[in-house]
Amino acid sequence: MGNEGLRRPENTQEFVAMWNAVTEEAMTHKLTGLLPQLARGLSSPLELGDSQAEALSPVLLRALQIAASPQGGVAAAVTFLSELAAETSGR
Repeated sequence: MGNEGLRRPENTQEFVAMWNAVTEEAMTHKLTGLLPQLARGLSSPLELGDSQAEALSPVLLRALQIAASPQGGVAAAVTFLSELAAETSGR
C-alpha cells in the first residue's frame, strides 16, 4: 500500500473529512466481517451471506452514527432504519 494517492489536507476541515471517510471505511469493513458471525451466534434461523453483510454494514454504521450524535439518539436511529426499510420494500 503506497502513499502515491495521498495528499496533505489543506485545512482542519478537510483533515476531519478525510479522517471520517477512512474511519467509516474501516468500520464498515469490520462490521461486514462481524455480521455473519453475529447472525450465526443468535438463536434464530437468520443467516447472512457476505454480500448481504456488505450491503447491510454501511446502513447499520449510519444508524450507529445517528444514535451517537447529540441531536440523534436510539429513537432517531430506529426511525432512520424504519424509513429506509419502507423505502426499500416499495422497490
